[in-house]
Amino acid sequence: MSTIQLTIEPKVLFLYPSARDYIAVLKTVAELVDETAIQVNPEGVHIRALDPSRIAMLIIDLPPETFHEFKVDDSISIGLAVSNLAKILKNLKKSDKIIVTANEEYVEIVIEGTNPRRYKFRNIGVLAEEVPELKPVYDVEASILTSPLKTTITELSDIASTIGISSDSESLTFFDYDTRRSIYRLTTDSGNIISLKVNKSATVSYDSEYLAKVIDILSLSNIVDLKYGSEAPLNISLEFAGGKIMYYLAAKA
Repeated sequence: MSTIQLTIEPKVLFLYPSARDYIAVLKTVAELVDETAIQVNPEGVHIRALDPSRIAMLIIDLPPETFHEFKVDDSISIGLAVSNLAKILKNLKKSDKIIVTANEEYVEIVIEGTNPRRYKFRNIGVLAEEVPELKPVYDVEASILTSPLKTTITELSDIASTIGISSDSESLTFFDYDTRRSIYRLTTDSGNIISLKVNKSATVSYDSEYLAKVIDILSLSNIVDLKYGSEAPLNISLEFAGGKIMYYLAAKA
C-alpha cells in the first residue's frame, strides 16, 4: 500500500502499477479530445471520448481489480485537460507507478519511481460524453497478434491518407487505398491472425490519421480483436490488466 503524503482530501484514489501504460491510454484519449471527464465509481474508472467530428470514439473501462489500490468514498467525475497532461507526463519508466486522487475541487497525480513527481490541477467541469448506443453487425471478425498489426498501421499511415481493409477466408489485407502500391497481408497460416470469421467479404476504407491514433494503446496487449463491415464501424478492442479498451472508427466517405 502506498504511503504517499497527499495535499488534498481525496474522494477517490487509485494506483496503477505502470505509469507509462496508463499515460499511453491518456495519450490516445488526447488524440481525440482536448478535455475529458473520467467517471470514477465503485465499479471502476470509465472514460468515453467522442471526437468533435464524430468519426471516432474511444471507450475505456477499468474495473477495480485493474489497480493495485482502489478507494472510492463517493462517485466523482474527474475533469482533465488530457492534451496538456499527456505532454507533461512523459519520459516515464516502465517501473514507475501512478497515483491519481481527486475531490470536487482538485486532482492530484503522483508519479512514484526513480524520479518522483507530483502534479496538482483544478478538477475542471467537463460534460460527460453522450455516447451513442452501437449494435453493429460485422462482416469480418478477427483476433490478431498486436505486433504485426501495429507495424502494418504504423507504416501504412506514414505513406497513405486512406487505408483499405479487405478480407478472404484466410487473410486480412491492409493497403494504400488510393494507389494500391503498398500492401500488407496478415494470414492465419503465418500465425499473425489467431482466428478469423468472415461472414461476408468486405473492402472498406478508413482515414489513416484516425486509424493511427490507436498505435500507443496497441502495445498494452499481445492480442487485439478487429471487427469491421461494409455497414458497420471498425472496432478495435483489447484487454489489459483486467480492463478493456474499444475504439470505433467510421468508414471514410
